[in-house]
Amino acid sequence: MKTRIISTTAAVLILLAGCGKKTSSSGGSSSPAAAPVIQPVMTAWQQGDKSTAVSKFFATDWSARPLFAPDSALSLTESEFGSLPANDAQLKESKEMLPQLASLKQLAAAVIQAGREAAAKGDLTQARKYFTASKQFGAALDSPDYTHIVQLVGQAIGKMADTELAKIGQ
Repeated sequence: MKTRIISTTAAVLILLAGCGKKTSSSGGSSSPAAAPVIQPVMTAWQQGDKSTAVSKFFATDWSARPLFAPDSALSLTESEFGSLPANDAQLKESKEMLPQLASLKQLAAAVIQAGREAAAKGDLTQARKYFTASKQFGAALDSPDYTHIVQLVGQAIGKMADTELAKIGQ
């Protein structure tokens, strides 16, 4: 009898260990241990190494997933965010989402600025690459996999990139 209780308890614990893990809904073949795409870029940015962050941003495949860590407030869908108790949602938004979004906007602005500087030097090919990377990043954020506020930031970044691309001719 004790063996049965122990084996049942062990089975339940093993099953519960996998609960609560967010999986990618983009249909990609990312493994559960896949590092968030944004992580190397944001690490450099938060350490104040702006040139490395811009270079990493430029080299990132923005169609890869997961974009954010599963425990990040930015990884929540609108329905997941909406299902949080009001106090938790407000705290998560003010303490996590808004500061992280501010960093993402600053980073995107730095990449756009790098594109403008390349254009000013006459390197339209390089400028186009910076603006295109920004547009791809904006499109990655503008996904139903994220909250409306993340989608709006993505749309704004995409529009900035489109404006710059129009100035230099696509």
